[in-house]
Amino acid sequence: MEKKFKILRIVAFIWKIVAWVILVISILGGCGSLIALLVAGNQFSRQASALGLGTFGGTVGGIVFAVIAILVGLFYFISLYAIAETIDVMLALEENTRATVEQLKNITKG
Repeated sequence: MEKKFKILRIVAFIWKIVAWVILVISILGGCGSLIALLVAGNQFSRQASALGLGTFGGTVGGIVFAVIAILVGLFYFISLYAIAETIDVMLALEENTRATVEQLKNITKG
């Protein structure tokens, strides 16, 4: 049986790739910002206290920022991957419906 809707299959595949890229970038970005802010934490703490930010300008702020970046990336990953899987489910539903119709046609002919 031939596969229909080739463009939708390509779109679903692209959404999956984009989802994985966003997940990797957000994890690397979160870890990179955490390392950068931990290394330069003392300098940021001094500048943050001058600006009145308190502890959120230094190491604690770096940890909070890294965790938020990773969680937002995880949310986007799940959302985009779910879109791709929804397209795949709809395509599978169409294929199964078409196969069922073909089998019913063969049963009624026989």
